[in-house]
Amino acid sequence: MRGRAAGGGPAGGPRAGARRIPADLVVLLLSTSLVLVVALSSATSPYASWVPASGDDDGMALLRRAAQAGQAVAYEGVQSVTSGAGAGAERLVEVVHRPGEGTGFTSAGTPPLNEKSALVVGKSAAMLAIDDGLLRDLAANYRVTRSGTAEVCGRTAAVVDARRADGTVAGRFWIDRETALPLRKDTMDASGRVAHSTGFVEVAVGDGTGPLPASAHEAAPWGDRLSGGEAGALRADGWYLPGHVAWDLRLVEARTTSRDGGRIVHLGYSDGLSMVSVFVQQGRLAGEAPGAAEGMVPVADDGGTVYVGDDGQQRRMWESSGFVYTVIADAPPELVDSAAAAFPAPDGSGLGPRMGRGFDRLGAWVGL
Repeated sequence: MRGRAAGGGPAGGPRAGARRIPADLVVLLLSTSLVLVVALSSATSPYASWVPASGDDDGMALLRRAAQAGQAVAYEGVQSVTSGAGAGAERLVEVVHRPGEGTGFTSAGTPPLNEKSALVVGKSAAMLAIDDGLLRDLAANYRVTRSGTAEVCGRTAAVVDARRADGTVAGRFWIDRETALPLRKDTMDASGRVAHSTGFVEVAVGDGTGPLPASAHEAAPWGDRLSGGEAGALRADGWYLPGHVAWDLRLVEARTTSRDGGRIVHLGYSDGLSMVSVFVQQGRLAGEAPGAAEGMVPVADDGGTVYVGDDGQQRRMWESSGFVYTVIADAPPELVDSAAAAFPAPDGSGLGPRMGRGFDRLGAWVGL
């Protein structure tokens, strides 16, 4: 891990009669939240990307225009959403956005977007959304610079790169030159491979766009916002709810809900390019092989067990000292690993190996 930041104490010990949590409960909640939440060969040191990048951010003004256009410009089309590699990694989604009304999504292929035939998000442009909060994190972590022009769906687009401190590209945006509408966004892993991509394969811009999908499910925020007082009380009761999980991953949203008499907390972390969701709840995983039905497989981790998704999307699930942690993201694997490693280790393992790795990396980062 890249070092644990302050933001709450370690999880407490097991509770007597701890609730046993079916793995499908967590995954069901995650499938609902994914639509609403919309990184990471060095020529110098292998740790050269682990610091904020310096230099002029001459692409930020264009991204700010894109944030406004994503709400103000009417459009419709088909987006390709790709996570990782392999069969089933690409999803096609029909999208229509009407300013002041919302954004509608309908599956254009298989697997379906979700259990509903269509979904409407009230204010956000969702999968290609750019907002002020993400732009602040982006500018804080990366050098954001223009890098030329390209063509997307027959439209001329300005290309904006987000570069790490070592100069490698962590993310790339394609912004329509005429309307400033975001047309495509990629995030790259440390080796330069595309880890997640969302972009139009067909798009029409302007007042001629169609209506929002009929009989659509209206998306609502996942749970209620977790106030600072509530978070403090939970931390005092043994919940680990950090404000940072790595130098470049800051807590941008915290929500909570209850199900079957138990509380579930959703923590959303971002570096400005990717969102990493962490779900925390008290209890223990039920069954001998939790998550198997959802395509997750057990992996040994320092003497404990972590269940890992193998469907292109980055997923982790484990239990530790009476709590269940689930990490899910469309993000580079090293970013997800950094987030997961900042939380309590799975049962059966000690802190020694993880803390050792963390101090090794931290020492290299600061030059010790």
